[in-house]
This record gives sequence, C-alpha cells and structure tokens, in this order.
Amino acid sequence: MSTSTPDSTEKIQETGYIFLTCDSIGIALFVDGVQVGVSPLRHPVPVLAGFHEIGYAPPEIKNDYVKARLYQAIKRIYVPIGDTVNVPLYFDHEYTEFKALRTEHKITQYIGMMMALS
Repeated sequence: MSTSTPDSTEKIQETGYIFLTCDSIGIALFVDGVQVGVSPLRHPVPVLAGFHEIGYAPPEIKNDYVKARLYQAIKRIYVPIGDTVNVPLYFDHEYTEFKALRTEHKITQYIGMMMALS
C-alpha cells in the first residue's frame, strides 16, 4: 500500500482563488476571519469554492451596527471552482468613516450616561 502526499503545485479540484488588492499599504487582510497577509499581497489566496467573507475589518468586530456601517470593509463573495476572483478593497475612505463612527459611538454612549444620571 503506497501513501502519496499531494504536491504543493497540484491543483485541488474544489478550490478557487481570491486575489485581494487594497488602496493602502500595510493593511491586514482577512478571509473568513483569518488573516491571510498584509497589503499588498503578491499571490492569490487559495480557498475552497463557495461563499467567503473577506476584508480588512478584524473579526473581533462583533457589533452588527458597526459592521453595517463599514459596508466596504467586509465583503461577501462567491468563488467558483478553479476561478480567481479579484477583490479591490478601499481602506482610505472606510478608515475616515470608521473614525467618524467611533466618535459618533462615543457621543451616543455619553448621551446615554447623561440621560441615565438625570
């Protein structure tokens, strides 16, 4: 009985690829909550065919309100078998939105505390 290990260059039938590009350098990039590298990536990321959540928002963000506001930071895409899906990410604009959202969230918390104390 012979055992064979797959060659790293062998193409697995159920996979596809995601090639992430970003308008900023040094941004952590995530596929399904796992960091796959930092922009710019040199090679596509191999994934199983199907739906994937990609972006530069860290998976620690659990707040649905924040996730909804950062609509370009997290994208849900479909990767067909054997295909490469190019996904551009625009960090610069979203970072500006994120800073405004964080300020808005702090103000909302402050107002909530003031209302609770009165």
